[in-house]
Amino acid sequence: MTEARLLGGGGLEGASTDPSAFAPAPMRGRHVYLRAIVPEDYRLLQQLDAGELGLRWRTRGATPSPEQWMQLTWNSVLAQFVVTRTSDRRALGVVMAYRPSFQDGHAQFAVVSLEKRRSPVLVLGCAIFLEYVFTCWNFHKLYMELPEWNLSQFASGLGKYFQIEGRLRNHLFYDGQHWDEIIMGLYRSTWRENGKRLLAAEQPGPSRPRVPRIRSLSTAGSDRSWK
Repeated sequence: MTEARLLGGGGLEGASTDPSAFAPAPMRGRHVYLRAIVPEDYRLLQQLDAGELGLRWRTRGATPSPEQWMQLTWNSVLAQFVVTRTSDRRALGVVMAYRPSFQDGHAQFAVVSLEKRRSPVLVLGCAIFLEYVFTCWNFHKLYMELPEWNLSQFASGLGKYFQIEGRLRNHLFYDGQHWDEIIMGLYRSTWRENGKRLLAAEQPGPSRPRVPRIRSLSTAGSDRSWK
């Protein structure tokens, strides 16, 4: 470790000024990359919210005005990206971190698939995003507030990545009945231990990596619903 000493001019003697000494937050892998949401994406996202996805996830049947929809899309969001396939630049899904608590060291995480036929490659985009969040901010845990009807899609990740930390009984209403809301947590320590395999599938290399057998994700983060 290099010893750093404060100089009279305000600089640090011994401190590294080489940019290569700092690992950047990941944004790109072999199969997918994260790109910022641009105004051209809004039409697609609004159409999704107006369809079946909106009924089950965000707007929950409501039809907010364009101004209200914009607020809903960005309210309390810390970081939000479109997961894009490298081969054809097709948008596969949206990932977001929102409602951060920097004092307590946690935030909420959500993901939504933009395709009816969900691609397992979207899982790799989620892995890149989770690494991005844990690299940029000192969160010790990320929460997911998951509708009960989506829990089966995370079955293979329960215990290994996510832990169920709570259940709100009959908290959500959809399709003529009430459903539980599941609160899951992903700890930084767990991600550091078990997330390496997912990230390894996106590392550059001469051979094509094997994508881990984890089910594709549809929607998570029901607390982003229209209120």
